[in-house]
Amino acid sequence: MAQPHDLYFFVGLPAHLACRAVGLLGSLGLSPFPERGAPMREDGLHITIEKMGRFLDRIPTRQLDLAMAAGNTVVAEPFDIWLDAVQSSTHPDGKSMAQLTGRAAGLRGICGFEHSLAQAMRRVGFHESQIRRSFSPHVTLDYRHAPFARRAIEPFAWRVSEFMLVDSLYGLSEHVVLGRWPLVSRQQAFDW
Repeated sequence: MAQPHDLYFFVGLPAHLACRAVGLLGSLGLSPFPERGAPMREDGLHITIEKMGRFLDRIPTRQLDLAMAAGNTVVAEPFDIWLDAVQSSTHPDGKSMAQLTGRAAGLRGICGFEHSLAQAMRRVGFHESQIRRSFSPHVTLDYRHAPFARRAIEPFAWRVSEFMLVDSLYGLSEHVVLGRWPLVSRQQAFDW
């Protein structure tokens, strides 16, 4: 059987926040569906910035080359993220997911970064259909969860200093990092 591969650009959560996020739904009394699969792993929690497609068996060399070129050419500074709500969202297939999200002010930096990355993707030759038309930053905590009303939570806040290109082996909860790029501050420090 063919293994689907999803090609993503994403940012990960710092380890201390990922540990807290894994237990968040239970601490709020939000129980998962009984037939739910394995819980999300700490090392799998992320915010997807761009998804460039799903491919069977392997990622085509041309797609990988374009993605690496985009990663190499994007210019962006580190930015802060502030996620202060948990919500459920219904997937087009009817399944409800639990997500960690935030308000506009706490998402401004990542939205600006997504715009910069999309521009880099256009410059290197990605087809417009492979670039997001809209962006709602979130961390998926559970792919199968009973619906619930949005709730305010103690914030998850951190400074993003890198982004990654990832081959996600669909259905296996496995992410293979193909590229990693630092976000570099353009402000110079002078030693006077």
